[in-house]
Amino acid sequence: MRILLTVLFCLCVSLMGDEKKPLTKEKDEEKAGAQKKGNPILIAHRGLLHHAPENTLPAFASCLELGIGFELDIRTTKDGHLVVFHDDNVQRTTDGRARSVRQMTLAQLKDLDAGSWFDTAFAGVRIPTLEEALSLVSERKRGQTIIALNVKHLTRQGESKLIALVEKHKLLKESFAFDQSDEMSRRLKKLNPAFRIGKNVYNRKNYNMLLEEGLVDCFLLASIPTVGEVLHLHQHDKQVLFNYAGPGPERRNKEAWKRATEAGVDGLLTDYPLDCQAFWRNAATLKQRKK
Repeated sequence: MRILLTVLFCLCVSLMGDEKKPLTKEKDEEKAGAQKKGNPILIAHRGLLHHAPENTLPAFASCLELGIGFELDIRTTKDGHLVVFHDDNVQRTTDGRARSVRQMTLAQLKDLDAGSWFDTAFAGVRIPTLEEALSLVSERKRGQTIIALNVKHLTRQGESKLIALVEKHKLLKESFAFDQSDEMSRRLKKLNPAFRIGKNVYNRKNYNMLLEEGLVDCFLLASIPTVGEVLHLHQHDKQVLFNYAGPGPERRNKEAWKRATEAGVDGLLTDYPLDCQAFWRNAATLKQRKK
């Protein structure tokens, strides 16, 4: 495994609103099931975080090589640069002392080792800028993908920079921003109406309210939807994802993966994309053998 990680690391571094409609029932569900083709796009939470240091270029490059989308976290440095980092404090995933990202310049952040904490094979890996991450996507993506931009801390000036970077790398269709305030989402839409807004939805009773508001392009559902619910959202031209991110055995429930797939979701956000991918592949093999 260590050798595989090392080879992978070397490879990565070298390449561095309609009218509201009621929820449909059995007939529409059967129709949607018949139309559904293939599995959802997998979206790796913070990249392949169990196989490479989270939120780093190796973690993202691994996803791109495997045809998997990914989620990343955006923060703003003291001098106004957008970087990819989850925590406000750099201590957990770098060799730096306890200090906030927003209190450090980009140069100071780039001095930190963001890989050794995970494995010595990744020694010297640096905190990436958003520019570096999106550049990697535009250069290396293989076919259709989903890039989820989790906004942790973004200034008003950073909002314009975010839009400009997504435009520059031609990723408006593949990406969306989420976890920002509704006020920020409206400002982002004003900067570019084609920029896509995502939102975590924890209560299925809110689906129609959000459709009426018309701000959300991508629904990240916290619970597994029904076929009818996915069809309803699709009829309003919304992207539907199942947000199943998080650690632990409860987030590796194969029945949940199966049900989300059968419901017709467009993507599945998970900490375990390779396990899910293997599950789908094995299921397809068994189905083929039964024919």
